[in-house]
Amino acid sequence: MAHLAISCAAPLIFSACVPYPHSVTRNPAIEGRVLSAETGQAMVGARIELNIGSDESWRYETRSDAEGRFAFDEHNDYRLFALLADAPRCGTTLSISAPGYQTRHCIWMNMHWCSSTPIKLPPITLQPKHIAVSQEDSTEDLWRCIESAKEQAH
Repeated sequence: MAHLAISCAAPLIFSACVPYPHSVTRNPAIEGRVLSAETGQAMVGARIELNIGSDESWRYETRSDAEGRFAFDEHNDYRLFALLADAPRCGTTLSISAPGYQTRHCIWMNMHWCSSTPIKLPPITLQPKHIAVSQEDSTEDLWRCIESAKEQAH
């Protein structure tokens, strides 16, 4: 018991610390759909990479199905200590790529831990490499992805 008191003493100065095993969400369930910006058709086999960065980092990868859909299950991590305040930020990066198409990134941040609220993203379109994407269109599309994810994560 003395070890727990010593381990928790420093965090108690700045925040509440509870020594008990508990589950922390690494990432919520995330689902979406990938479409071709040129044709509007589903992108089969697009590579979707999910990177989570908090006090630790995790990486997951999947492929879109015949309808362009993809999903990541919720993942949890088990901890001994629960910080009830001043929890680490959680940065989420979703990267979508396919041969012959420009890679898309969607990035959002939660201020305290990763949200456990499931996220359903709006359709994500990939632009063929031979078509130039204006900075305005790219920024608008990125913001649509970020705002949708942030609204659902809070």
